[in-house]
Amino acid sequence: MQKKTPGFEEINCLDAPLADKLAAFFDHMEDALPDFARVYSALVDRLLAANAGSQAPEIGSVLPAFLLPDNEGRLISSADLLSSGPLVVSFNRGHWCNFCWFELLALVEIYPEIKRLGGEIVSIMPERAAPVRRLRETFDIPFRILTDMDNCYALTCGLMVSLGNAVRELYLGVGIDLAEYQGNDAWFVPIPATYVIGTDGRVHDRFVDPDFSRRMAPDDILECLKQIS
Repeated sequence: MQKKTPGFEEINCLDAPLADKLAAFFDHMEDALPDFARVYSALVDRLLAANAGSQAPEIGSVLPAFLLPDNEGRLISSADLLSSGPLVVSFNRGHWCNFCWFELLALVEIYPEIKRLGGEIVSIMPERAAPVRRLRETFDIPFRILTDMDNCYALTCGLMVSLGNAVRELYLGVGIDLAEYQGNDAWFVPIPATYVIGTDGRVHDRFVDPDFSRRMAPDDILECLKQIS
């Protein structure tokens, strides 16, 4: 499991909305890890300038079907999941991403309410089973995390992006090796995105933002599920 960045635990313990925790962590990163903050900001600017994510499925469209393995090697299909109720699909960059940790923990917190509303969650990330398994164990994540090898599904959804050489060099310098985690040397990740899908496969709400430090508010997920239910 990737070592937690100093400040993560303290900020995660705050009694604050997810957006406030994410903003506080980025502020902390600017102070404690200015090189990371600078390179990350340049990456976000590049993605925004390229309109990254503009081709991702919109509200009212059908999210492409998927058949992806979980960390135990079982193939999980969107069709099977949707046969039981609405589905929350969260695209995350990897087990090493502190911002993804905040989001996943927020989803863990609302998971009982999502189940009460008849829904389910899956996270999708482009990593092999071993790091995914460690992530689930570290944070006691009750829902499935599915492996999108080579970002093929993210590409289908218009969410795959390149991190670029500057981020690659920065990550390798602190022992974050996406080639090891993903099984390829492409250094692609999905844009963080969350979709709330009805049983017909249509998108009822979504959050797609190339700025990895922003995520869908848990309250918005629950409100959408209440409307669907």
